[in-house]
Amino acid sequence: MNQSTHTYTEIKRQFSGWKPIFSFLEKKSGHNLKIVEKYENAVWVFTGCGTSYYLAQTASMLFERLTGIPSHAVPASEIIIFPQHVFNAKSDYIVVPISRSGTSTEVVIAAQIVKNKLKIPTLAVSCSPDSRLIQEATHAITFPFEKEESVIMTGSFTSMLLSILHLASTYAEDRSLIAQMNKLPDTAQALIQTSESQIKDIAFNADIDNFVFLGQGPYFGIANEAALKIQEMSISHSQSYHALEYRHGPKSTASPHTLITLLFSENGLSMEADLLKDVKKLGAKTLALSSAHMIEECQCADYILDVPPGYGDILTPILYVPFLQLLGYYKAISKNLNPDTPRHLTAVVEFNYTLQENYEK
Repeated sequence: MNQSTHTYTEIKRQFSGWKPIFSFLEKKSGHNLKIVEKYENAVWVFTGCGTSYYLAQTASMLFERLTGIPSHAVPASEIIIFPQHVFNAKSDYIVVPISRSGTSTEVVIAAQIVKNKLKIPTLAVSCSPDSRLIQEATHAITFPFEKEESVIMTGSFTSMLLSILHLASTYAEDRSLIAQMNKLPDTAQALIQTSESQIKDIAFNADIDNFVFLGQGPYFGIANEAALKIQEMSISHSQSYHALEYRHGPKSTASPHTLITLLFSENGLSMEADLLKDVKKLGAKTLALSSAHMIEECQCADYILDVPPGYGDILTPILYVPFLQLLGYYKAISKNLNPDTPRHLTAVVEFNYTLQENYEK
């Protein structure tokens, strides 16, 4: 199979797409800043389904770290089925529903429940500015985005995550972080150019048929997304955990056919380095994603993919994402599968749902 798939094209083009997004958001920064200021005393609940939920996990952690505003992530289905466990009467809230298409049934229904039933404002984030989700939201973050033709979310994931980080950085008045964000497109492009052949070699290792992704803090959502990408594209078995949780039972499934990928953080470097040494003893293959200054702690890994230092635990997770997307892509190619047509999947999950009857039961 050649590399003329939509999936491959969209993974590789995402970096150039970030530049007009940053330019657009900078022009809208004054307007977007007022939204955060209006709800700075509320709890921010980020929500989505599948990839968008994993995006919400990372976004909520980084948003709170940058702004100091309490934030957390829940799947949209939790808002629909157990809203009383998500919201309480003692707090004010704003909900941030995230959807590439803006039409995913669960996200749209969750947004309708919080806005119309619970009278909670929403700030929708989508790559589709004319979508139902955006039109019905109290507020919205949109940006220029070339529509993805693939079923699998790739550039949409990083683009929506970066739009949320730009919002948080604007509120935090962190111009140095925004300047770093503007360097990301060229940095990420160069990283993929130098690392793609190694990623392909790892994926084409026929002995590897089981994948584990480990990450803490904002890297946990990225680990979850990496596991999903392997499942979606290559129909391979994959798991994801908070890094240090892997010792507590899941390691029992490790074998010589397992690739354990550890997403190194600056905050957890020493403990994650010890974990890497421990999992090496299990007989599995290991892949370390790290920043270049962490090389000493990662040197025992079978494979190492490094990003430049200086991006910290806020932007480094984003630089890891394209590596992981390409790993899923090439694993699919190695199995003669077409990543554009993943089994049982569609680009948007839509189903019949009657809001009033279900919600009032």
